[in-house]
Parts: sequence; C-alpha cells; structure tokens
Amino acid sequence: MPMHDRSHKYERDIKTREEITSLIAHHVTAVNYIYRNTKFDGRTEHRNIRFEVQRIKIDDDSACRSSYNGPHNAFCNEHMDVSNFLNLHSLEDHSDFCLAYVFTYRDFSGGTLGLAWVASASGASGGICEKYKTYTETVGGQYQSTKRSLNTGIITFVNYNSRVPPKVSQLTLAHEIGHNFGSPHDYPQECRPGGLNGNYIMFASATSGDRPNNSKFSSCSIRNISHVLDVLVGNMKRDCFKVSEGAFCGNKIVEQGEECDCGFNEEECKDNCCYPRLISEYDLSLNGSARGCTRRAKTQCSPSQGPCCLPNSCTFVPANYLQKCKEETECSWSSICNGTTAECPDPKPRDDKTKCNNDTALCIKGDCSGSICLLWNMSECFLTSQAVPHVDKRRLCELACQNGNDTNTCRSTSEFAHLYDLPEGGISLRPGSPCDNFQGYCDVFLKCRAVDADGPLVRLKNLLLNRETLLTVAQWVTENWYIVVLMGIGFIIVMGAFIKCCAVHTPSSNPKKRRARRISETLRAPMNTLRRMRHPHGRSAGPRSIPPPVHDARSQHRNYPPEWDRPHRTGVAGTGANNHASRSAAGGRSSGGAGRNSRASSSRQPSNSRAAGHGYADGVILAGVGPNNSGGGNAVNVGGSVGGTALLTAVPGMTSSAVGAGVVSRAQMPLPALPSTAQTQQQAQQQLPQQAYYAPKAVVPQPISYNRPPSLHQPDLYADAYAALGRGAYEATARATNDKV
Repeated sequence: MPMHDRSHKYERDIKTREEITSLIAHHVTAVNYIYRNTKFDGRTEHRNIRFEVQRIKIDDDSACRSSYNGPHNAFCNEHMDVSNFLNLHSLEDHSDFCLAYVFTYRDFSGGTLGLAWVASASGASGGICEKYKTYTETVGGQYQSTKRSLNTGIITFVNYNSRVPPKVSQLTLAHEIGHNFGSPHDYPQECRPGGLNGNYIMFASATSGDRPNNSKFSSCSIRNISHVLDVLVGNMKRDCFKVSEGAFCGNKIVEQGEECDCGFNEEECKDNCCYPRLISEYDLSLNGSARGCTRRAKTQCSPSQGPCCLPNSCTFVPANYLQKCKEETECSWSSICNGTTAECPDPKPRDDKTKCNNDTALCIKGDCSGSICLLWNMSECFLTSQAVPHVDKRRLCELACQNGNDTNTCRSTSEFAHLYDLPEGGISLRPGSPCDNFQGYCDVFLKCRAVDADGPLVRLKNLLLNRETLLTVAQWVTENWYIVVLMGIGFIIVMGAFIKCCAVHTPSSNPKKRRARRISETLRAPMNTLRRMRHPHGRSAGPRSIPPPVHDARSQHRNYPPEWDRPHRTGVAGTGANNHASRSAAGGRSSGGAGRNSRASSSRQPSNSRAAGHGYADGVILAGVGPNNSGGGNAVNVGGSVGGTALLTAVPGMTSSAVGAGVVSRAQMPLPALPSTAQTQQQAQQQLPQQAYYAPKAVVPQPISYNRPPSLHQPDLYADAYAALGRGAYEATARATNDKV
C-alpha cells in the first residue's frame, strides 16, 4: 500500500474513532439528563443518579480479515441474532463496572433496537451491579455451567435498513438501562396512556421522542426501580454506586478539566499528542511532571479533542486545507475545519421544512424531526383500529394528518393525495415507525404489528387465569357437577388401562422379570397381551385345558401359546409330578423362538418339559445362566427338569455370569437312568391324560442371552463499540427483554 494511502487510511480511522466516541458521549449525556431529574423514592430517597464512562473499546474489522492470525473475534459474525449477540457480550468479565453496553450498527430482525438483562428486588441475578459469576443452564438436554456478566445490554443505531434518529436511540439507551434498574415494560394501561402526551420511556415500543411523556418514567417504572435501589442501599446486594469525582481520565471523552483524553493506557492510546491515564515509565523518564489526560510538550492540540487536529504534527488543520470534518446530511450542510480549534465547527442547517427521510418528514433546525403535515398547515395523527374496527393493517401504516388538535378530522394522505400532487395511495410510514396511536409498529411489509408488551407466556396466563375465565369455569362446574364426576371416573379408568398396558411393554433391569413385549407384538396379537396382563407371573399349577397344536414354518408342533415363544426368566418356576424327560445336545438352527430349536441333531423323545415360567404341573422347571464347571469354556444352562433331569445346552467360549436366584449348574449333577417307553406312556395316561395327544417332539432350548442395561461484525469502524458505564447504578433476574420499534 502506498505511503499516501496508508496515511489517508490512518487519518480516516482516527476520525471514525472520534465520531464513535463523540456519539457515545452524547448518548450518555442525554441519559444523565433523564435519570438526574427523576426522583426514585422508595424506603430511601434516591436522587441525582448519573453515569460516567470509564472505558471505551472499539472493535474494527482488522480481526475479521482472512489474513489475520491473532485471537478470534466472535463479533466478526455478521449473521447473529440479538439474543446471541447479548450472550456473547455477557461472556466477558465486567465486574469492575456498574453496567457494560455495546453500541452497534446491526439491523436485528423484528425491529429490535435493544436488549438488556432485567434486575429484580427479590435477589435473582441480573441487572445493575451484577458480578461475573457461574450460571447453570440447559444446553441440548444437558446441564452446563457458564460464567457470565449479567450487568450488560446492547442498542443498535439501525432499524429496517434505516438510521435511527439520535433522539430515538438516546431514549432506547435510557429504556434498556431502565431494565437494568429493575423496570419491566409499562403496565397496566394507566402507565401507557398514549394520546397527545405520548407514552413513557418504558413503553414496549420505541417512541418518536417528540411527546412530553417520551422522556419521562411512568409511576409504575419509578416504583419498580425504587424497589431495586432500596435493595442496593440495604446491602442485600452489591452496591456499585460511587460519589462522582468529576471528570474521569481514561474514557476517551474530553471532559471539563481535561486537556485531552486518549484512553486508559498505552495500548488504548493511539494518540502521539496526549498522555494516557497510566503513563509508562519511558514517558516519565522523559518528563517527570507528566500527568494523565494532558498534552505532551510542544503540542497545539490532540486528536482526542476533535477531528481538526493533525495527528502527526499535533497542530490545527489549516483553513486553506478545506478539510471536511462533518459530512452533509439531509438537514445540514457539511462542516470545514477553520484552523483555530481542534473541534469541528457546527454545521449550517438547511432551510426549515426541507423534505427528508424519503419525503415522509421535514427538517427543523437541522434535524429531520418535523412532520410532513406541516407543509399543509396540519398536524400529524394516527389512524387507529378503535376508530375503524376491522381496519386493514396496511392502512394503519399510512401517514395521516388532521386540522390542529381535532382528532375527528384525522385522514390518511391517500384521501387527499390528488390535491397536493402526492403519490397514488398517499405516503406510507417507514418500517419501524409507530402506528395505531403508538400501540404498534410498521413492519417491513408496511403492516401494523401490535406491540407485544408482555410476551406470549404472560398473554396466555392472562387468557386462561383471568378472573372472568375462572368465574365462568366455576359456574359451569357447579351447574354440571355430574359431568365432572363422570369425567373423573372415566379419567381414572383410562389411566388405569394405560398404566396396565404400559407395564407389559416397559423393560426392566430385573433379570427375574419377563422380557417386555414389543408394541408390534401387541398390535398383531392383542389377546396375548391381555392374557399376560391376567397372568403376569406365569400360569399356575394344576389341571387346565391345553390349546391345539400350532404349526410353524417347519411343521413342528407346539402345544403352548405363541406368547411363550420368547426368552425366559431364570430361576425356579414351579414344581410338580415326575413325568418324562429327554436329554439332548445342542444342535440345529434356531427357529427364531427364544428357548427352543426347530430341529435337533440328536435323538428326540416325547417330553412334557416346558420353558421356564410356562410349565404345567408336570415337573420342576429350572432355567439358569451360570458358569460351566466341567471345563471346555463357559456355558449357559437352560433347562426344563422333570424328576431332577435337565436339558443342558453348552456354548463354547460364551461369556456368562450368574444371574438370578436358584441357578444350578447341571454339569456336576448325576443323571438318573431314563424310564422305559412303556413306563412313560403309562405315567402320562395316569397323570395327565389330556396331554397325551399333544406330546411334541423333544425341543432343545437355545441359550438365553441377558444384556444388562447400562448403569444408571461490520466491515467498517462502526462495527461494534461498547461503553462500560460506571459509577452509575445492581443485581437482578436472568431474563432478557426484547425491545422493538
């Protein structure tokens, strides 16, 4: 980059920084005027509250360039909503200040002009004087601890792609600080009267600033703020108020008694003509009498005093340079340095009643603050939904005029557009402008949106729990008491059935409990679930009817209902008379039914042994999972036992663990001799004749696997600048309030 361009860029940066600093200083001065003249009288009188800027940090776009290798600046993200913007600002430690604010030039969605944490007198965190501490929040369903400073807020100077008028942004700052002091939006109706006098500072939507009430706090706000200030004075929260000591050196604002002010230390001070608050040892060695916020030797001025000081020579800009120190606007001409002062001369205003703001307003004394209605000797008014019920929301965003103070003559400019050569359809209000007598604001589609002063939860509460609704419900219950009783009984029945059904489908970590049914199984065979609900612990011993055989895909007969075809519980299921047993080694493929094979490789003999928990009164049913003590790897023992004989299935290399009570390892038990076929048939006919016709082939249970559940911003220097407001005013609730135009 050529040396001339670098010098020009440096001077432009210095000029922009001075404009930002001046902008912040003017806003704090305006806020001081409001708070200093308000009496917040609670248990104690709170008077003469004012703010002083202690530190200013300006973020430029140098950290946002791709060639930048320093620490990441999260504010470089241009697409950030207002809530995340405030949260990002709150992550820094601002405990040394009463309040810390960001002034930005971002166009937030929904017409949002500011956001701040609200204080509370109840002891909840947030607001004035709050310290940097740890808070627990839920992120993605998990608890997370984060340190934050909730004595923060933000305001923006742009809304719907239009620059916010200075008066409106100053009132926005006063409004957000009001939240930090503990005031919610004005409520009830007596604290937001509207009309000719306008609404107060804490009204939910930004006001034009030209009405008497616009720069005042309502009685509701004064009462709420007084309660918080009483808590501070009562030492129930940290009190950060201090007695003012006059000018504060180091805030980059030249105040009374200061020659210059370039910042707090050498890192902040980019001025070669002024000493910072903290003077370096090198400067003290050169000038032992050097003091902070004074000009260096042989200097005429400092750029901190104004844009008409040359930063390299520390001299006034000569008049023949014709250097502009302030650009022209719609309502003022440009200013040129006069060569006698570092401050920029006041610009010459344009003629009054010059059209501005896209021909929707007029210039008055250099500010675009007059109504276009003044051109026709009329005054501006609002078209309201009360005067015209069911009016089109777009019509409410049309500029209207009236004769004097006669509200009955209020008409839209579309009605007399042909008389004054106005566009067809009249003049529309700009997006973000108040409408419907300050009860709403115009959105980007020029439709009047109602101001949501309380939020959706409060509106829902007022809708459901207001006195009229409660009385209506009580009257209906009195007249229809029998319906209420029937509804209660029906509710109990439905809940009982629901709980009973869920009990069958709810998995349990108890190995003795039966496996939970799948919903799909119940949908396919609902009667099986009903039987299981009637017999949650299996069928009891004793004679009973036997279902007919069921054929599977391999034509194997089963003389037990389909719901038994599942993994079985471990432990002793029941006892009964000896009948018959078969002993078979594991083989063949699993049929998909837990606890049995469709084919066995060894000999198969008739048997009345049953899977665990489903046996009839024909023998002791044992099923267990345990180590195989006979060697050859681990084993899972699952068996139906009759007269002490069990089915044994060994699985080499399978890891197992002892689960449940009454588990027996069959590897070491002696097996008695099997009875003859004739004896078996005779016993079957004598003891259980009804079962003889359904005696199936021997089915070898497969190993049961038990899975234990797991234990329980911007490219220019206007980007983002924040002022740490100190010596001002304490703690409060961690909730943010969205403020819209």
